[in-house]
Amino acid sequence: MQSETVLVVGSTGNIGVAAVIGALRAKRSVLAIVRKKESAEKLFKHVGTKEGITVVEADLTSETGMLRVVKDVKAGKLPAFQHVYATGSDLRDTNICFNEVYLNLRVEVDESAKQNGVSKASDFAECY
Repeated sequence: MQSETVLVVGSTGNIGVAAVIGALRAKRSVLAIVRKKESAEKLFKHVGTKEGITVVEADLTSETGMLRVVKDVKAGKLPAFQHVYATGSDLRDTNICFNEVYLNLRVEVDESAKQNGVSKASDFAECY
């Protein structure tokens, strides 16, 4: 049986990395949306693997970007997804971070979390 796929929008950000790690730990595949294909290498570095992750470049702030992803899923070019995780964009234009306000903690990718003394994305992944 093929594993379920989780669509992660914002997959290269601190919370996005945690969502990807959480999905992989739950034995799910990941369809990771990135703005630029080069960002995928950053994601793989922070997650520690490429296995189980399908990366697609798309600008989801444009209608055509989202439509292309949906069209490619329908055509079988991308895996169908059963779950969606999108990092909170409603606070994007503010100086407020969702996880700091609602969860009272700061999450960063593991490498910088150690340096800054904040929660690691791999630890936060348990929330997913």
